[in-house]
Amino acid sequence: MKQKFLLVISILIIFTISACGSAEPTVSPQDQAATAMAEAWFIITQTQAALPTFTPIPPTNTPEPTFTFVPTLPVIATLPPATVASAPTQDECNQPPPLKPQGTQVKIEIKNESGGSVNLSLGMNSPNDKNECVTYSFSLGNNNDITATNVLAGCYWGWGWVDAPAGKVDSIAKTGSQIHCMKDTNVVYHLVVTQERIDLK
Repeated sequence: MKQKFLLVISILIIFTISACGSAEPTVSPQDQAATAMAEAWFIITQTQAALPTFTPIPPTNTPEPTFTFVPTLPVIATLPPATVASAPTQDECNQPPPLKPQGTQVKIEIKNESGGSVNLSLGMNSPNDKNECVTYSFSLGNNNDITATNVLAGCYWGWGWVDAPAGKVDSIAKTGSQIHCMKDTNVVYHLVVTQERIDLK
């Protein structure tokens, strides 16, 4: 900065001297301007050369944080898989009855005493000796009864949707925890459907 300031001062001095000199200068104004420009460029190049060179700052190698291992938990002993008794799966016994049943068949009478119409399902609890396991569907009107003569012998659960008449509450009739076994071919079995129960009489 100081050198630039000196350059400006030098140029001003040169012009001042040339103005105060004789009427006929020995150097033409073009030569004086060229000299001043040359000196200015000389000072600029010297200043530029005197500047410190750029030295890149080396990166600091900061080590990465070390990973702290979490203590491992002891292995928990696994229990053996629970064995299920020979109960059939839902899909196994949720099959439609065959057109020609192979197993022994029994006769049942179903009476609707629910006070409304009933959509009834009777499903086998386990397959018979022919590996047949089916679910029967019956629809009964109020106070209706039906007789089915080709029902496979076995133990059954029951579930029915009772559609009550206007002004009354619909309900569900079911066997609950009871299973009704009907295996004797010499007996006519009687099932009674009420508002909440399906019972073997």
